[in-house]
Amino acid sequence: MAPRTDLSAFDGVALFAAYDGRALAPLAAHADRVAVLPGVILAREGHQAREVLVILSGEVLVSRGDRPLDLLGPGAVIGAREELDRTPHGATYVAGSGVAALALPGHSFRWAVQTLPGLAPALGLTAAA
Repeated sequence: MAPRTDLSAFDGVALFAAYDGRALAPLAAHADRVAVLPGVILAREGHQAREVLVILSGEVLVSRGDRPLDLLGPGAVIGAREELDRTPHGATYVAGSGVAALALPGHSFRWAVQTLPGLAPALGLTAAA
């Protein structure tokens, strides 16, 4: 299966540093590299996760209700817990600057967590189905 996203998109992402191209190829076959303009909502509090985003560059503002919580940057992962648990997002994530990210469909992310040794612990997760 030809990758939708070039494997080089995974270069420099600490989360995937332990894996070679062969291990990442199935994930790349379903991943999309996306560019997001400032102010665009990446995930909305209370809405169901449909994908997992790995921030490659830029900043993401995190809030709950009207309260700012955090500022995320490269290497941050959005929606991992929600996708595995199939629960709604607990916060809203907004591109604070131009953001480049890898968008991983839920089924591909669940496959990666179950297949790639050490990925779940690196995310602070347990490998739930």
